[in-house]
Amino acid sequence: MNTNFKNEINFLIKPVAIIFIIIVLILLVSIFGLKKMTLVRSENQLAKEKETTFQTKATILETVESVLPGDITFLDVVLPSRGSVLYGLSQIKNQAINYNLFISNMKSGTVIPGSAGVSKVTISFEAEGEEQNVYKFLDSFSTLLPLMNIDKVSLSKSANLVRANVSVNIFSAELPKKIPALTGVVNELTTKEITLLKELATYTLPQFIEPTVSETFSPKEDPFN
Repeated sequence: MNTNFKNEINFLIKPVAIIFIIIVLILLVSIFGLKKMTLVRSENQLAKEKETTFQTKATILETVESVLPGDITFLDVVLPSRGSVLYGLSQIKNQAINYNLFISNMKSGTVIPGSAGVSKVTISFEAEGEEQNVYKFLDSFSTLLPLMNIDKVSLSKSANLVRANVSVNIFSAELPKKIPALTGVVNELTTKEITLLKELATYTLPQFIEPTVSETFSPKEDPFN
């Protein structure tokens, strides 16, 4: 009797063990599958959020293009990261030509760091010409790029001419040291910002005249040839 009972128990142990192992495997697979599904769902959700962010940024960029149709490279000169002195000298000389003024004693100082990452450099010079032209010349600095303002000015008259001793501040700014993340939030332009961009688009950009070879120029013969 006991022998038969033991045989029956031994006979049942194997299938029960197999069933238990199968159940454990099913549970493990189910848990792994749920984790995998949860991970896939999270990745899909993150991808959708990124797509929405990119679409929002694209819409904002399209808004800027609609507000400022055409070339928007002037934005690089509003507060240049380098070359501010060269831009300033160009503007002073070009405006002097426009108003038929004689420029002399031109000097530039060193760059002075300011608040919010904006720096300035001062250019001093003397301008001489007809009185009305001098006034128009001084007034033109409020609509030139890079952004600049007249720091000091003193006038002296001699006959029909006016001499102005002028100091002009030219402003610049460093490029961001850290590039914002592509997934970062971008706010839409405010009405005030749009108005400012439209105004800056009307400002006068610096112009540089490249020297050209004269048609009457004849190169010298190479004595070593």
